[in-house]
Amino acid sequence: TGDNKIEFNSSGFTTIMLYGLQGAGKTTTAAKLALHLRKNGKKPFLVSVDTHRPAAQKQLEVLAKSIDVPIYIDPEEKDARIIAQAGLEKAKYLMRDVLIVDTAGRMTIDSELMDELKDLAEVVKPDEKLLIVDAMIGQEAVNVARSFEEEIGLDGFIMTKLDGDARGGAALSIYKMTQKPIKYVATGERVD
Repeated sequence: TGDNKIEFNSSGFTTIMLYGLQGAGKTTTAAKLALHLRKNGKKPFLVSVDTHRPAAQKQLEVLAKSIDVPIYIDPEEKDARIIAQAGLEKAKYLMRDVLIVDTAGRMTIDSELMDELKDLAEVVKPDEKLLIVDAMIGQEAVNVARSFEEEIGLDGFIMTKLDGDARGGAALSIYKMTQKPIKYVATGERVD
């Protein structure tokens, strides 16, 4: 299935952008990924650029503290690009080697969301663009994946909620349609 590992930038600083619809488990997955990378010798740094739901920033802050990973949030700032730039600078200042950007989700895909995500990508220049896909939505996940792939391009996927009633059909369909690897599978609400 191709390379399903995260491609770390040879410069020593890697940026991973996480995308997904609201409710896919993106914020929890950001923390899970940070913990996984930390356990594997990396020095992750989290930034939440969700200006639409300040609670999402606070949620990530709580999770980051629980796993002892530094984070940058700014619930007062309404421009996601400004938060992204500040988070990028702080991560480099603290000599972290992986920046994980938790982006805003939406209930549905719209052009406003895609434009914001494209703008953010210009700011942080991601090495990895990963779509968080909720296995519970089944074949609808294929349509979501197709939209993100067409609009912003993806490097792979993280499937969440595979411990639910869902089967792996969506995962297989997504891979077949995009030829992009599923890099991680997440289960449960807990960060580990």
